[in-house]
Amino acid sequence: MNSRVRNVIIRMIVSIIIFVYISYLAWKSLPTFDFIILMAFFALFLGWSIIETFIYKDPDTLAVEDDDRRSYLFLQLSSFLALFYALIDFLDYHFTRMGSLEPWVMYLGFGIFILNAILRYHAITTLGKYYNPRVAIYQEHSLVTAGIYQKIRHPMYLSALLNVIAIAFIFSSWGTLAIMLFAVLPAVIYRINIEEEFLLTHLGNEYRQYLEHSKKMIPGIW
Repeated sequence: MNSRVRNVIIRMIVSIIIFVYISYLAWKSLPTFDFIILMAFFALFLGWSIIETFIYKDPDTLAVEDDDRRSYLFLQLSSFLALFYALIDFLDYHFTRMGSLEPWVMYLGFGIFILNAILRYHAITTLGKYYNPRVAIYQEHSLVTAGIYQKIRHPMYLSALLNVIAIAFIFSSWGTLAIMLFAVLPAVIYRINIEEEFLLTHLGNEYRQYLEHSKKMIPGIW
């Protein structure tokens, strides 16, 4: 078992333990509809984690250089903060709940989550052996410009933003949207800048031409 699969399995086990504990607490305190929303989210989250484990492909060669600058850590921490706040606010405090927009905002959140999963699936399967959560380059590295990468360079980071937006809507939380805007979005932009600087250094004119014919995350706009 490689380290990637092992880490995903560990994350899933920890997630299941946390979710079971939260579910136990929620069963006692939440209205029935809110409890159903919580369980539906947990089911989607775990289902996607299993799918991602199976579609991951090991690289053919070793990474020869890494220049992450803790950008992955910042992105993970900001996303975790958004999820943590959304759950706490939904389960107990209700400081920033979108009460007047329920339940439709929750249904919209599930739709965005599914859209995000489809986007992430295509991004990961298109990258194939070059998918790496860190900013790295392999011994035999080719620039991927097929599929979804024809139009946008960073569908994975668009997925990260959509994921937080989905969580904000599912748990009916204005506060989570604020965290996305002031924490997750800056982390994504920081990550993109590092990655593009890194690829320009290593792929030169090939990546420079790709920059001219594609957008960062929104086709035709940015």
